Amino acid sequence: MLAMKIQHAPRVVPARLGAAWLTEGFRLFHRQPLIWFLTLFAYWAGLVILAMIPLLGLVAPLILTPGLGFGFIALALAVDRQEMPMPLLLVSGFRSDKAKSLLQMGLLYFLGLVVVLVLAWMVDGGSLFRAMSQSPEELTDPTISMDPSLQWGLIVAVLGYLPVLMAFWFAPQLLVWGQFPVVKALFYSFFAVWRNRTAFFVYGLSWLGIFVFLSLLVSAFTSLAGLSQQAVFTLLMPITFILIAVAHGSFYASTRDVFGSMPEKKD
Repeated sequence: MLAMKIQHAPRVVPARLGAAWLTEGFRLFHRQPLIWFLTLFAYWAGLVILAMIPLLGLVAPLILTPGLGFGFIALALAVDRQEMPMPLLLVSGFRSDKAKSLLQMGLLYFLGLVVVLVLAWMVDGGSLFRAMSQSPEELTDPTISMDPSLQWGLIVAVLGYLPVLMAFWFAPQLLVWGQFPVVKALFYSFFAVWRNRTAFFVYGLSWLGIFVFLSLLVSAFTSLAGLSQQAVFTLLMPITFILIAVAHGSFYASTRDVFGSMPEKKD
């Protein structure tokens, strides 16, 4: 199985690498754009099929998130090493001896999200949960977006999700490639992110800059071209796919720099 050599002690990297991770994500996408698009299409098609199953369609994608996230990082590793990416890389974690542990980690991820939503519910009385159940058209209603309880619920949810995100950022890679136990992988991931908080702060600012730029660009283009809401949605779909691919490439780059040995670059 394609693997990265994982060291047990995380490095503390310079802050500037936070922006470099994003650049690396774009480079990895540019190297194999078709592979990324096909893999993402298969991923979303699987989610759509799961969504047709009552209850299971809501819970299963969350439980599978760490394992499938690892699959995308394995894909990025293959692209970085200029090896031919295999179609089954997306589920490579579940084909390893850590499949059961990945499912356990996924269950913990699901429980973490439940705790975050409960905390938000306690603050906003369920406004955030109701907003998440609305259609995109209904969310454009100003009375919804300007609801103070919804805004507080969103703040609590974001702050509550941050430690969950930190714990799961490196955890699947540490579990499968580093052979860490589940709890140890989550613990090391959380503190690796904390120790590299300046790099992750720069990483977050870089994403913010991209989103602001794209929002202004799409807004200006929509106004000039007079596009309908459906046309805007169609325009945003490939952009969204590209950004998701770039994100997974950047997750791989951060893993390589913080926990992995630096591979040789091939032109």
